Amino acid sequence: SWRDSSPRVRVRPCFAFCPTTRVVAGMATPPAVVPDDAHLHDWPAVTALSAGWALSFSVVTASITATNLASSAFSPSSSWNTVPLAILLVALSGWSMALPTLFTKLGGRLNTYRVTSCVGMVASVTASLACSEKSFAALCVSSVLFALPSAAGQSFRFAVLSLVPARSRPKCIGLVLTGGIAGAVIGPLYAAAAKNMFADAPFAGVYVCTGVAFFLLLCIVSVPGLVTFPAEGGQEAAGGEKAPGGSEEPCGKSTDGKGESTEKKNAEPKNAPSVAVAASFARFGFVAAVAIAALSYGAMSFLMSPTPLAMRDRGLSFHEVSHVILSHMLGMYAPSFVSGGAVARFGWRPVAAVGAGLFVVASVVMHDGVSMKNFVGGQLVLGIGWNLCFVAATSEVAKVSMEEAENACMGIQSRSVKAAQKAKSAQRVQSAADVVTFAFAGAASVASGPALAKIHWREMQIVGWVCAGLMLVFVKVAGIKDARKEEDVRSTEKGEDKV
Repeated sequence: SWRDSSPRVRVRPCFAFCPTTRVVAGMATPPAVVPDDAHLHDWPAVTALSAGWALSFSVVTASITATNLASSAFSPSSSWNTVPLAILLVALSGWSMALPTLFTKLGGRLNTYRVTSCVGMVASVTASLACSEKSFAALCVSSVLFALPSAAGQSFRFAVLSLVPARSRPKCIGLVLTGGIAGAVIGPLYAAAAKNMFADAPFAGVYVCTGVAFFLLLCIVSVPGLVTFPAEGGQEAAGGEKAPGGSEEPCGKSTDGKGESTEKKNAEPKNAPSVAVAASFARFGFVAAVAIAALSYGAMSFLMSPTPLAMRDRGLSFHEVSHVILSHMLGMYAPSFVSGGAVARFGWRPVAAVGAGLFVVASVVMHDGVSMKNFVGGQLVLGIGWNLCFVAATSEVAKVSMEEAENACMGIQSRSVKAAQKAKSAQRVQSAADVVTFAFAGAASVASGPALAKIHWREMQIVGWVCAGLMLVFVKVAGIKDARKEEDVRSTEKGEDKV
């Protein structure tokens, strides 16, 4: 078949380990151009997730472009203008924590993505009605609803981990996020085009377009066989698994050769997700990666969310606002072509350090003036800095989550239960990291509105410098601790050699 949906386990022929037959095989078969695990890459699914992220992110970019300006027409006061967008980011944090439970209750990631796409369509209708009726409360409710499909879209970068081998994961995270380039272009464009779709309801047309985007996303995740994930705790994992001998190994009560029930064997590791989360946060490298993701997202939200309002206050048009947001979003996702590969080659810390340095540059540019070129240049560099920090941090979070999920499930005997618990544990770790990240981003977005009203735009750039400094501190300390750990390992190995 054109793709393999069977469990991704490579079994090498026994004759490959025989020196003589290996020579014969080498004569019969030319040297492979592709890596040995190339068949394990599910490229159609990776491409579909990238397209899905493009649609999901177009809604985010359209919301960033239009929501604060739409709410300013009927918000209680100017300090509340950024509240609907901030609610979206705060709710994104809560929904991120709930995603592992939804994956289990709804029978896996794929069913969850279908449901969240439908929720996105409901949110779009609610937001459109809010603009028509000039209801600030309804716009806030729509933000809570938008946060669920946005959280699901953010999880695409982790979903790809089960579709490729370990060596390709940083690159594929970057490829999925590359879909954000299309979203960065589409979102502001249809926001600008649909702003006046309804003469008596400005911005209502924008949310009609977001509803169409979610409908197309629903179509992608509903194509039979296009995207499939390994059993991960839903109905797939509940049905048992063929044991090596050919007998069925259900997840219910059964006995092994010693008369011990499978249920008893698997009773202890039920807390594997909690163990994996605790073990992950006990590693400073993981904590540093989460902190860098949170600081980069928070600084970006604080300096980007009020940008449309700051530009409007200086007499710039909505068309110019959409152009600046477009440049910012391209900066956020265009580097994904190379940032994932850079992490794989140089490590996550150097890439994150470069990203933190770009935050400093962006704040300098935006502090220097309030012309169109300052907004475009500053927001572009800000987006690039965020991409490097976020892809680097995400790669480290993904690596640690998979390692600790494996460690937490070592005591599980049943392969089907172990696969389900590993997936659930990794999802719980990744969701915990996202909760911290999006909670910080939401708080920063909430604070950006009052900050713009009280300390003004240029003074707000200090936050970019402070967050960049903190990120560099985390990078440095993580490097020191990793170096000490490597030195301890080398010392232990030398001691063993002497013995």
